[in-house]
Amino acid sequence: MPSPESLLRVLRRQHAYIASLVFRVTVSSGQERESAVADLLHYVALHESAEQTFMHPVALKSVGDLAAVQGRVAEEREIEAVITHLEGLDTASMDFMIYFGLLEEALNGHTRAEEDVEARTIGDAVAEADVQSMARDLELVDAWMDPATHSIGGSVAQLPWSPGQRNGARFEELSRKSLEAFAAVSRIR
Repeated sequence: MPSPESLLRVLRRQHAYIASLVFRVTVSSGQERESAVADLLHYVALHESAEQTFMHPVALKSVGDLAAVQGRVAEEREIEAVITHLEGLDTASMDFMIYFGLLEEALNGHTRAEEDVEARTIGDAVAEADVQSMARDLELVDAWMDPATHSIGGSVAQLPWSPGQRNGARFEELSRKSLEAFAAVSRIR
């Protein structure tokens, strides 16, 4: 029987990193908070785009419980909507803190559901080799976020690869370019 452990390891590590970025936003202020928000949104854009490219399509074709996957996709759309609103707010404002609290809650629920429901459902339905391949593909997120290896797909979609290079790119643009880059990687493989 296939096991979701390789996929769960990657998801847990990336989700823990997201939680650390969320914490960094909550304990910072001023320019440091703005930088922390940019780092968080950049990582979330890459992470969710990788899941949409490598994980959800396989799950939608393979699992018996489509609601487990469709629920995660719906949660991602809700997260994107909160982020879109959040991006227009002053990071020192009360409105920002309210929407950031909503984002934190949505991310926590979403990451738990991916680990507890979707990854386990995939592990039950997909061959071990496919689960391991999916885990390796998701690890591209970490490679792209590491400035030392940012060249992996730089020419594919012209994505600003490191958080410091975001240059005002909005979440929607980061997500779109991330999806383009991951789709190119998917076609190559």
